Amino acid sequence: MAHLHYVLFGGSVFTIFAGLYYWWPKITGRMLDETLGKWHFWLMFIGFNLTFMPMHALGLLGMPRRVNTYAPDFAGPNLFISISSFVLTASFLFFIYNAWTSLRHGAKAPANPWDARTLDWSTQSPPAPHGNFYSEPVVTSGPYDFTKPAPYFGVPVRDVALPPLDERLLRRKGFRRVS
Repeated sequence: MAHLHYVLFGGSVFTIFAGLYYWWPKITGRMLDETLGKWHFWLMFIGFNLTFMPMHALGLLGMPRRVNTYAPDFAGPNLFISISSFVLTASFLFFIYNAWTSLRHGAKAPANPWDARTLDWSTQSPPAPHGNFYSEPVVTSGPYDFTKPAPYFGVPVRDVALPPLDERLLRRKGFRRVS
């Protein structure tokens, strides 16, 4: 049972959060707080290992799966696992707080905060509501050509004067300005 939880949680939840941290600036136009992000990661990492790693030892010691009560020998380690799961859960509160404060007061995200080399980062954050690009981007080299500085596509977005957005149209479509 331990290996299943260890692989499923570690392989899915960590990557979901990695994706959220990576795409947050593009989706919301705001940056997450890096310090809170580090606290979230380390608490989740420690809570994850303290929750699921002892399950390996319990399995090797012979604890049966799918039981509603534990033998007295396994009560202590299972209590430790339960307490550790609260540390893991508490780590999610750091992300929720970080997301909430970012949406309300976070620093405005630049178009390409990670100096990424793909076209999705060559438009403003968040992207324009229709078409994403005001003009067709010009690609001058491949995304893995690290001999050229990022962004590798034509003119960097921050140097382009973007036309004004029609605020009335955006409000009708449900968008709001991020200031």
